[in-house]
Amino acid sequence: MGKLSKAPVFFTLAQMRFNPVLGMEPLLPALQDAFRKQGFPDYEISKMEGIEMSQGPDGFSINQKSVVRHVFRNKTKTAAILLDPSALTYELTDYPVFVEFSETFCAALEVVNEHRAIEYYDRLGMRMVDAIQPSAGEELDQYVTPQALGLKSVLDSDAEHVQSLTESVFRSGHQTLVVRTFRALNGIHVPPDLKPLKLNVNPRFSDYEGDALMLDSDSSLEIRRPDFSLDSVREELSSLKARLSSSFTSVVTPHALEAWK
Repeated sequence: MGKLSKAPVFFTLAQMRFNPVLGMEPLLPALQDAFRKQGFPDYEISKMEGIEMSQGPDGFSINQKSVVRHVFRNKTKTAAILLDPSALTYELTDYPVFVEFSETFCAALEVVNEHRAIEYYDRLGMRMVDAIQPSAGEELDQYVTPQALGLKSVLDSDAEHVQSLTESVFRSGHQTLVVRTFRALNGIHVPPDLKPLKLNVNPRFSDYEGDALMLDSDSSLEIRRPDFSLDSVREELSSLKARLSSSFTSVVTPHALEAWK
């Protein structure tokens, strides 16, 4: 399948989890300058609150955990590099061709490796969220398979259908693929774990009103801490993208692919 000129790609990210480094503050001026030269001049600090579970002599304990995230955005606020003590994420709302996406992600990893060595990594993932919106006069079931639409078509009910949510998980070796669909009657919905989305969204998605389906696909690889290698990352990311492309074409219809050419 070639590149679709009207592809429904709403949001994309790639992420690598690697050996943690604490006390990153001395490295920030150099990192900020390097990312600025790569086209990400905006900078801000974001604090994320989470829960950490640990087991001790007296059993399990739950503690509040705060993680500082350094965010570097491009000038138009359509792409950002997010750097944590143990992960780098590249996210954007104006997805180009895969080669360009992969090279930007790898270039960001190279910047990090130059300033604080990536000794190993144990997870690599790529996620794509598609906003599937029928054209005027068409229905959503012309664009996606019945399995993606939930139980509306099989339930004998006169009640108004409000929303449907599905999730499927597949494993092949060290790779995991998670495919979720969310159908609602009132336009697009950002997945809860991505809120608040601090990137600008293409108006063709944000201005849309009506029946829509969010197709959220996440392909990841968890491995036993190999040495960091950009060549390996490119190869593995390409494999993850192939899995995402395969799942996408399995969910959408030939009519949809023709409409998005």
